[in-house]
Amino acid sequence: MEEVKNEIMDKLNYYIPHHAIFKPDKASTPLRVKFDASAKTTSGFSLNSILLKGGIIQQDLFSIVSRFRKHKFAFSADIKKMYRQILIDQNQRYLQCIVWKTSADASVKVYKLSTVTYETVSAPFLTTRALKALAGEERKDFPKAADVICSDIYMDDILSGEAIIEDAKNLQAQICELFSKAGFELHK
Repeated sequence: MEEVKNEIMDKLNYYIPHHAIFKPDKASTPLRVKFDASAKTTSGFSLNSILLKGGIIQQDLFSIVSRFRKHKFAFSADIKKMYRQILIDQNQRYLQCIVWKTSADASVKVYKLSTVTYETVSAPFLTTRALKALAGEERKDFPKAADVICSDIYMDDILSGEAIIEDAKNLQAQICELFSKAGFELHK
């Protein structure tokens, strides 16, 4: 996110209500922010009510899981903090404003979120579309990994495999290298 400093807020903007969720038993992310882009403004509209949802451009979950179960050697991974890795257009960031205080004594500041925000209706489409664009850009160097991105990912989870262990290891390495090159980290 980027702080809004000395900017004239004459553009259409929306302040996303949010709150913290604390789960001390979660090792990776004990504290996370929950956004409510469905909260209505005084106009009666919410951000989610005016955003285009986008179409479904990924395989359905049943097909992905069915194909995953057919592999003799299977693997799964999660794209770590995927939504926070994908930037949105500079002109759209005023639709993702938040107010924030760093402590109880600090003054309130206004920020614009710079990345795809979970809980917006367009987030699944935008992230899937970004992954498909990545697959297209990297297909020449990582053909099998690009195929996995296009057919074996549901949201931020990869479910894939091969019939031969060496092929599965090679595919896994290719996927890791492709995502690493793009700045994504795989885990789990």
